[in-house]
Amino acid sequence: MYSDCYEGPLKKLTGQDLVRVQELVRPCDIKGILHAHSRWTDGAHSLESMVEIAREIGLEYLGISDHFHSEDHQEGLDLSAARVQRAEVDRLVQKFEGFDILQGVEIDANKDGSLPVDDETLDMFDFVIVSFSENGGYVREELLERAIHVAAHPKVTILGNPVGDFMLRGCNGNGEMEKVLSAAASGGTAVEINANPCCSKLDWTCCKMAQELGVYMAISPNAHRAARLVDYRHGAQLAHDAGITCGNILNTLNSAELRLRLSNGLHVPRR
Repeated sequence: MYSDCYEGPLKKLTGQDLVRVQELVRPCDIKGILHAHSRWTDGAHSLESMVEIAREIGLEYLGISDHFHSEDHQEGLDLSAARVQRAEVDRLVQKFEGFDILQGVEIDANKDGSLPVDDETLDMFDFVIVSFSENGGYVREELLERAIHVAAHPKVTILGNPVGDFMLRGCNGNGEMEKVLSAAASGGTAVEINANPCCSKLDWTCCKMAQELGVYMAISPNAHRAARLVDYRHGAQLAHDAGITCGNILNTLNSAELRLRLSNGLHVPRR
């Protein structure tokens, strides 16, 4: 059962589009990556190098999502640096014609579930990933309650780690994860799937629940170096084997479709 709340231009899919979204996702269906870091913050390579490798491995776009300055990420961007990075993004878009680059940002949620960055600043970015600090440990139920709060925030695009890790660890009978996904469905917020090949103990229960609720999932390598961008293929193959369809994977959209969704809200279109 899919969400009926999407009211954008693509209210109902028919024909070839319908066939495409119903097919199981494959690595070749992934059009771009929306979680990667550059040397602007804690990545190993320059933004240009990340773009070059993304093009070489056949992607159509790259969403760079460097950290915003926080207690856990002292090296993160401040407002001034974010503006300079935007200028570099614009320059690279001109240099690499036909390849789209989105400037996103990854921010850490406060312990009460609020965001440490004001809405005006968030509006500078094409998309916003919110992650949840694990420093010092956490109580899973309390963390997921914070995630429920964040999922309802109109400026949040994707719920990141460790919620993204939980998507592959199964729900373990914990009703809080179902509440998170229900909040994401209502708020038009996507949830990350960690494509790291080192991720173990896979259980796709939460991903299947997200699919049933009409929640977009983003297959993300969270690449901190150019060579790790290719990890999306591992995540996509696992998603295929688990029965996840193209229609629920955000980065199966091409850049035009993606930008349209980012403007109208990430509610999965009705079949």
